[in-house]
Amino acid sequence: MGIYGALSSAVTGLRAQSHALENISGNIANSQTTGYKRMETSFVDLIPDAPLKAQVPGAVLAQSRGTNNIQGDIQTSSNETFIALNTNGFFVVEPKVGQSDGNSVFAGSNYFTRRGDFEIDKDGLLVNGAGYYLKGLPIDPATGNISGSVPSVIKLSNAFLPANVTKTINYQANLPQLPKTANYRRLFRTAKCCSRGRSRTCRARRRCPTAPAPTS
Repeated sequence: MGIYGALSSAVTGLRAQSHALENISGNIANSQTTGYKRMETSFVDLIPDAPLKAQVPGAVLAQSRGTNNIQGDIQTSSNETFIALNTNGFFVVEPKVGQSDGNSVFAGSNYFTRRGDFEIDKDGLLVNGAGYYLKGLPIDPATGNISGSVPSVIKLSNAFLPANVTKTINYQANLPQLPKTANYRRLFRTAKCCSRGRSRTCRARRRCPTAPAPTS
């Protein structure tokens, strides 16, 4: 192996390490990005596949590997429209391509993401922080079952729900054994209320009469 081959092997190694550092810096920069998955680096050694009469220098190749299928950390949020996936799967989303007469226009293409910071826009559509709109399968309002197999953009209705007359109320309560009102005075019986040993009824917090002192 000549001087050129030695330098070529060193340069490929530096290039591979530079690629790995780029992935590391990108992971650090997006550590607070919702739904971001880290990029890992795989190194491949390039060697001759057949024996040669002269020594051939090897090389190193770096390749990026995504981790989209790995579960990330789930954080709590006060926003009721935020969604998180704790299993394998993706949200079906679609970007908006334009507007027509004030309505959003979509091309009908499907994209997949795990970013679930969806919020309701002015049109009642759920859009995440990256600008992609959530899609879902249509549901029959009468039966509540899925009525189609082609996902469409979900639109929430801002209309008020129709009022219904209340016919039945189920009410449960715990009542005390005795009604302790302002005039309630508890009575109890005792067999030895007084020192005389006679059975009588005494009121609560009432002191028993004092027995006469014995005379000599």
